[in-house]
Amino acid sequence: MAMKAIDSRGVKIYDLCVGKTLPQWLSERNRRSLRKDIEYRRRIELVQDFYFNSSSQRIKVSNDGNYIFATGTYPPIVKCYDVRELSLKFERHLDAEVVQFQLLSDDYSKIVFLGNDRTLSFHAAFGFHHKLRIPKFGRDMSFNPGQCEVYISASSSEVYRVNLDLGRFMSPLETKSPSVNVLEYLPELQLLA
Repeated sequence: MAMKAIDSRGVKIYDLCVGKTLPQWLSERNRRSLRKDIEYRRRIELVQDFYFNSSSQRIKVSNDGNYIFATGTYPPIVKCYDVRELSLKFERHLDAEVVQFQLLSDDYSKIVFLGNDRTLSFHAAFGFHHKLRIPKFGRDMSFNPGQCEVYISASSSEVYRVNLDLGRFMSPLETKSPSVNVLEYLPELQLLA
């Protein structure tokens, strides 16, 4: 069964409500037998509650592929969605809007947020853990799992380093640029670019 599409001024609009749905009470054995059904394989499943009041700025998928994280503005919020269950796992309200965030583990258990109020906010599976203030307004952030360091680029020529193993700032990396806007760590090459 094809999905119903309406053409409005050259823009296709798909009706996601048209089509068959699976009953909730269907056993796992019967669901597995449907894998051979072409109509079942072409279905679209939507993640529930995937919206924000005003806007979303950042979206990332966990390394294990089971969780989607999204941050929103006004009010500053982070939402974690479970891909296997197609639902919202949790949401947390934050003190400041998120400039960037990094997943420190393969799942949802360790996350760090760079706020627009010059803070790094560390969260664990149970919730908020610790907040740390950086010297300048941050613009981007990257994580080096080998050295357990978070690199923060800011509105200065320095790249700040926070060692999570020792729990303190390390000496910053000096650049020749007046400010560093984007930062990325490549673990395959052990290169910070």
